[in-house]
Amino acid sequence: MAAHLVAKVYDAINRPDLAAMIRAGQAEDFPEIADAAALLEHETARIGRYESALRQYADPGLWDDTTPGGMLALHDGGEMARNVLAGRPVFNHRD
Repeated sequence: MAAHLVAKVYDAINRPDLAAMIRAGQAEDFPEIADAAALLEHETARIGRYESALRQYADPGLWDDTTPGGMLALHDGGEMARNVLAGRPVFNHRD
């Protein structure tokens, strides 16, 4: 995916020769590809944390007010969201 992105950038700046090299798999040493791959990996992990939190918040069990001790959402109090927004896992236990 990173190589595809970089090839499109080279197309956009009118460098079809470099774009063709990338598409042909002859540019593994281009630092732009490594940088794009690192960025995509970072963003994939971030989005994964967001999706994990959203799945938890969307689970009806979190909002079930018949749960002994009260609904889990009251105990969470937004902690999952704060963890994710701070770049931590959904459940960031300190123990």
